[in-house]
Amino acid sequence: MKYVSPALLLALTVSLGACNSSTESTAPTSAPATPVAAPAVTSNAAEAIAVRNPRIRATPPGQMVSGAFMTLVNTSATPYALTGASFDSAGMIEIHETSIKDDVMQMQQVSQIDIPANSSAELRPGSYHIMLMGLKKELTAGTSATITLKFSDGTEKTVEASIGNVDQ
Repeated sequence: MKYVSPALLLALTVSLGACNSSTESTAPTSAPATPVAAPAVTSNAAEAIAVRNPRIRATPPGQMVSGAFMTLVNTSATPYALTGASFDSAGMIEIHETSIKDDVMQMQQVSQIDIPANSSAELRPGSYHIMLMGLKKELTAGTSATITLKFSDGTEKTVEASIGNVDQ
């Protein structure tokens, strides 16, 4: 077996690398490939969460409480949570969950509603919802109002919600 010195290997490598002294590209000359759209990169919950079918239950005369319902769709790989909301016509807002315990329907305040990564959370009658309390005016069917949602990362998103009968 013959011994090859490291210096000889280095010299061969350098000289072979210099064989193509052309500055032309050796890449194929066909048209460049169409770039594939990368998934949307979002940096916060307000950008990542789509709000579908936002609606608020209309109130009869004298009723000072209502509920807001919607589907929150998280389009990112990061889990977020709905932690609060604001509504100009309400004195107080809480996030609630309705459940049945011992055949009795109960409603309780919760600190947040989790919105898993690449998934959704539904706010609907008889389940999670936003309670609008101490209303300053009646909420009339056929109109709309803005509600601002607050998320676990501190961002907010304002949406226009229709006011009407909420049966779903």
